[in-house]
Amino acid sequence: MKGLEIGTHVDSTEEISSPRLDPFWAEVERLGALIVVHTNGHTHRDRLQDHNFLNIIAHPYEATLATAHLIFNGVMERYPDLKIVVVHGGGYLPAYAGRIDHAWRAREDVREGVPLQPSEYLKRFFFDTMVFEPDQLKFLVDKYGAEHVMLGTDYPYDMGDDDPLEFIGSVPGLTQDQIDLISGGNAARLLGFTQ
Repeated sequence: MKGLEIGTHVDSTEEISSPRLDPFWAEVERLGALIVVHTNGHTHRDRLQDHNFLNIIAHPYEATLATAHLIFNGVMERYPDLKIVVVHGGGYLPAYAGRIDHAWRAREDVREGVPLQPSEYLKRFFFDTMVFEPDQLKFLVDKYGAEHVMLGTDYPYDMGDDDPLEFIGSVPGLTQDQIDLISGGNAARLLGFTQ
C-alpha cells in the first residue's frame, strides 16, 4: 500500500491531530505513505443548510480546520517527513496564510508547540487542483510551487472537474514542466513510482 485516504475528523468529535493518533502519524511517516485528507461530513451543519453550502463552503472549511489542527497541534512539527495532500485546493488556509503567521507572531499561546511560523508547515502540504478558476490554481503554484500541487477530479460528484487536464492547461504562464508535475509527476513521485 502506497497511501491512504482519511477524513478531516474522527466521528465529528475528534481532530485527526489528536495525541492518541500520534502512533498512526509516526507509522505513516516511517512507511513514507502518502495521506490524502478528504472531508467527511461537517461539524457546523446548522448554518450550512441552504444553497448547497454544505458542499460549496463546508468542504473547504473542513479541509482548512484539519490542516490548521495538524499544524497548531504539532503533528507537522513532530513528523516533518509526512506527505499529506489536502483536497479542495487545501481549503481556505493556503490563500490566507498571513493571518496564521500574524497570530503566531502576536500571541504566545498560538506559538505553543509550533516553533516555526505556521506557513512554514503549510508549505509542506500538497494541494489538489479543485479550485475551479485558473487564477486560483496559478496562485497555488506561485505561492507553494508546482511540486506541491496535484491533479484533482472530485470524481464522480457534481462538483467534480470533467476535464482536469484542460483546466491545468488553461492556467496562463505554466511551463510544460509545471504542467507535467501537476498532471501526474507529483503523484508518481509521492507514491514512490519515480524518483
